[in-house]
Amino acid sequence: MRTKALLCAAGFLAAAAATSMAQSNVYSLNVVGYINVPWTNGFQMVANQLHSDSTGTNNTVGGVFSTNLPNLSRVYGFDPVSGYGTATFSSGTGNWVGGQPTVNRALSAGGGVWLQIPGTTGNSGNVTEVGEVHQGTTALAVVNGFQIMSLVPPLQTTIKTAMGYPAANLDRVYQYANPAGFTTHTYASGTGNWTAGEPTPKVGESFWVQRAGAATTWTQTYNVP
Repeated sequence: MRTKALLCAAGFLAAAAATSMAQSNVYSLNVVGYINVPWTNGFQMVANQLHSDSTGTNNTVGGVFSTNLPNLSRVYGFDPVSGYGTATFSSGTGNWVGGQPTVNRALSAGGGVWLQIPGTTGNSGNVTEVGEVHQGTTALAVVNGFQIMSLVPPLQTTIKTAMGYPAANLDRVYQYANPAGFTTHTYASGTGNWTAGEPTPKVGESFWVQRAGAATTWTQTYNVP
């Protein structure tokens, strides 16, 4: 029942592929499928929650966003040390140009990017993410200051209560909605509460984390039941 609820709530179609080898008694379970992440003109924050392989690291801007976006769409990856890298889509060539090392790193499990669709009105669609659900335990570095993060699994759920974000006093999470703008969630360790409620990102959504405390590790664990 939990699996059914997960797939329905996420709009995520999955197929479990199990194989066994009689002589070696090897059994593997991979869950693959797709997620439709909506986009419209302007900016949106996107997370890659399906991956090209079970490691959750070998992802590229071309592999995640393909060639189905409008000409001059841009993807911005942010590195806390080096800043932004920008990859721009050329519909004439079908290629993504520039900034790809930073952008590709930001598309790993638990990361996120800005997607910018050109124009002001009239364009909408979906980024269709295709791949595997990254299962097991993922250790994400949380730096002091700003970075873009996401939930590793394709779930809409709370970042601390359900997924173990190690909140320090005055940590802030910024969620962005197009066109309304940012909602700021600030954690108070004395009460255990968040202003504006505990952040609960949607499937396929990334968010800014502003770490007030010392650098730490966010350990996310998920296995398909």
